[in-house]
Amino acid sequence: PERREPPAYVLEGEHLAQELNQRLREKYRNYERAAARLELRGEHDAANLLRRAAGRVRLLRNATAACTAD
Repeated sequence: PERREPPAYVLEGEHLAQELNQRLREKYRNYERAAARLELRGEHDAANLLRRAAGRVRLLRNATAACTAD
């Protein structure tokens, strides 16, 4: 059987989802880096807050990655 190219809107949606995942990955990595810097300066409460935010963004990224894996 002949394979058909997916409609343009499907390809565009996949591209947007990949871009979103990349940006979310950058965001939580930046949060983790900033948390490490704060921890070195002794600002443990702020570092913990950023680490929790990084965890939430990571969960969001994992959820969008799971949606695009289908």
